[in-house]
Amino acid sequence: MSTDQTQLSLLACHTDEELLGSVLLYRLPEAKIDTAWRKLREEYRGITGSKANLPYSGLLTVLRAIGYTSAVLDPTSKANPPKFLATARPIDRDDLHAAITLWEQALLQTPADSFTFQHPSQIADLIAGTAPEEVKLWDQFTRTTACVDAPGWVWRAAGWILADKLAAHTWKIDGKTVAFRRDLDNCLQVWDPTLLWSNTWLAARGETLEDTPKPDQEDDAWKKVTRYATLRLDVSINSHPGLTHPVAVVQPSVSRLSNTLRNARTAWFEPRNAQGPLLNLELGGYGEYTHLNHTTRLALDAWTRLHGESVFPRDEDNEFLAPAALDLSGPPGKLRALVPFATSYPVGRGLGMYGQRELARHVSTALDQPLVKCAQVAGRRPFGNRRTTIEGRDAILWDDENLPHIIAASGCRKLRILALYKSQDMRTRMQSLLAYHFNRPDLAASGIGEHKVVPLNEHVEVLFQSAPKLLAHGEHHDQRPALVRQLNGLDAPEHTRLLALCETEYDPKTWARQRRASKKTDSTVVNPDTLDAKHRVNGELARHRVLAQFLTLYKPGRRNPRKKDRELTTDLELLGLELQGHHRGHMAVADLSRVAGLVHPRLTKALASGPNGLKEPLVHVGLHLRQQRGERHVGTDEPKLMWTLVALVPHGPYWRTLAYLPAEHAGPGTWLDYATANHQFRARPLPEGRRRDDLLPRHIDHALYDLGRHAGRSQGYILYVSGAEARSIWPLLANKNLGERPDAAGLINGRPALPGFTLAPDQRPRAVIRVTSGSDNVARPALIERLRHDPEHDETCTEEGKLATGLFQMEDAEQTFILCNLPHQFTGGARYARAGESYTRWGSSDPKEQAETWYSHTAAEITVLHHPADQALLTYGLTAARLCDHALHWEHRTQYPAPIHLGIQMDKNHPEYRRTVDNPDTGDEAET
Repeated sequence: MSTDQTQLSLLACHTDEELLGSVLLYRLPEAKIDTAWRKLREEYRGITGSKANLPYSGLLTVLRAIGYTSAVLDPTSKANPPKFLATARPIDRDDLHAAITLWEQALLQTPADSFTFQHPSQIADLIAGTAPEEVKLWDQFTRTTACVDAPGWVWRAAGWILADKLAAHTWKIDGKTVAFRRDLDNCLQVWDPTLLWSNTWLAARGETLEDTPKPDQEDDAWKKVTRYATLRLDVSINSHPGLTHPVAVVQPSVSRLSNTLRNARTAWFEPRNAQGPLLNLELGGYGEYTHLNHTTRLALDAWTRLHGESVFPRDEDNEFLAPAALDLSGPPGKLRALVPFATSYPVGRGLGMYGQRELARHVSTALDQPLVKCAQVAGRRPFGNRRTTIEGRDAILWDDENLPHIIAASGCRKLRILALYKSQDMRTRMQSLLAYHFNRPDLAASGIGEHKVVPLNEHVEVLFQSAPKLLAHGEHHDQRPALVRQLNGLDAPEHTRLLALCETEYDPKTWARQRRASKKTDSTVVNPDTLDAKHRVNGELARHRVLAQFLTLYKPGRRNPRKKDRELTTDLELLGLELQGHHRGHMAVADLSRVAGLVHPRLTKALASGPNGLKEPLVHVGLHLRQQRGERHVGTDEPKLMWTLVALVPHGPYWRTLAYLPAEHAGPGTWLDYATANHQFRARPLPEGRRRDDLLPRHIDHALYDLGRHAGRSQGYILYVSGAEARSIWPLLANKNLGERPDAAGLINGRPALPGFTLAPDQRPRAVIRVTSGSDNVARPALIERLRHDPEHDETCTEEGKLATGLFQMEDAEQTFILCNLPHQFTGGARYARAGESYTRWGSSDPKEQAETWYSHTAAEITVLHHPADQALLTYGLTAARLCDHALHWEHRTQYPAPIHLGIQMDKNHPEYRRTVDNPDTGDEAET
């Protein structure tokens, strides 16, 4: 009998000493260079009035551009100015001196006609006068028992070397020979105009063009304008948990090119020398006030004088770009920019499955290194225990005879849904949705009365009422508290949980255009966010213990021609047919069950299934943490720090969901039912704070200590932590510290090693699991191979697979697992859902297909950082994966295990939630 093994190869390669090579290190005379840097900084501050650090990146841009090499200064903090320069190639001494001299004059705002190469510069003399020393990059890495570490400059220099090696090899694919051009930031892109992907809206949408959001032009010329996109590869070298050597990671993306520099943030310029790297340009401002940012302007001033090559025309006395420079229409030329905002575009995103596979092979061949491999483990998804729906309806939950016990475990006895609407169309839609999900098709036919409580079943009831003024967008926010108080149904009986399904209006593309228009000088357009009723109503309802979900009017999507009609025999099935395609409505109802804290007991079976399942009752706790920047234009606005713990607590055969609500002011926080914590959290502002607050780990440990009072008969708890947000706070969450052992007090170098580790040993988490998803540090799945071994003939044959959704354990890193994800859109059955499965975008001649998103595998990295010595690592890796598979209100896999996911959703439901780039506070040293 043959045995099968499935292997997964990631879009990441191993590295060795020969691949990384060596760099030139300029060790600067410490005492003299410190004095010179500080003197220059004082001059710079005296001229500009700035209190910021010197913009070293501008100097490095010039050095990289003139030397065709990496260039890294280290360190670069205010307290520690640079003490050495590292380059991958030697830079001519005179060029090095001239570049520093010109940069320094630009920094000190020297008049353009006064620039001179004879400008006295102590820094230029010291750096250019230092003889470089050749050092091997491999020797700069320090190794622990479980990972590697290196100074920040080593990672950046190694990334440059890898990008250089990849740029030296062409990629033969779909009959094309693709060459990559590198830029100054370790990124490669296809620059050849003949290899760019192009499309027009008319070709992409054809007869459905009228449904496409139109730009600001009044004529129809935009329909025929050709738009372009290119393939970009971000190249980096990272540490990987469990591996004692660095790993080369490549992240591909389809980047849309803009036909204007207006509002652009990222651009590139191609120098005359075809061997030179592309110049990276960073811009700011909006519309006609688009301008180069300060650092880029300094770099270009120096580079232009060294090369005598202007990037674009600009008035000498005007910091803004000239109108002629803003126009990039027509075929892409030497100057190119990215589309700055998420918007509709006739070239879709994504490289596709086939492109990702073939790119992995190309990278492995070009670097002459094997791909990082993982082996599939069994038992990841027990059959029959996932949340499943029929045409959007969760019959397993709402039709379960034990629904009263499920509701009781959540902390109440009955649910009351307030259906608040503005339009009759929405009322009809809400009525049909609720009748369908609660198996009451008779209510859809006969109608639900107004202003009276109507039972949907024995433990769920609904009350419909019109609230047009409350729900309408506008400036009357001061009237909304009184309008909420006038609602019927707020005086619910004891032990009745209040939920609300509310109508709202939102057109993301129209609102985006209005936001941009409102920022123009002398604009009369009002930013729609200031008029938005949703967030105000959300907060006001929360103050009355009502948890709201919002629903927009249904817009039919494009019908899938491949979907076959099925025979319908019951009133419920016929009602489901009417609601077919109303995914937002189905998800809104499902989300009501999530905020109500309902957990189906199928979760118990899923976790305990199989020989590696968890048999004993344990609490599953997820830590979510996010820092939100203050308002951009309010200098005194402090960042917001949102953190919470969500616990799934066994409650007999059922589950109780708890959430920890940190103290609003001084004093202890408290554990509450998930729904209660949600409405209290929404009713108050986000707290101020930063990740680097010294007391944050102690507050979290106190919350974990307090959890013991709510754990019942549970035999401990497992803690799941979102790695991307928290790895800078606890030492053992960072790869570089893996393998270190905390002291008896649970500390490493005076810092709590992991959440909960400052508690007594019997109160610490049984296991700590770091889950990282959606991060550039997680390599993408690429190749699936099935190895079949025939013991009778002692032969092994390899078959290439195309799709995988399993859990894989890393080779040589048994504590690390890769959960291979398949986007649910890929399996959804839409006409172009599987575009890119067998060819790249270069192999597609269908403009409609080019306009679609091409999906490919993604991954979540699961790392078991702490676990009982007498239990297998696989048990805890499987548990985390199962908690991603067995989502509480979503039929597809979630990015994070359920306890973390619940915390993320709680955060997103806050009225003040704002998407921001969530940069961790890592200080001077990168946490990897």
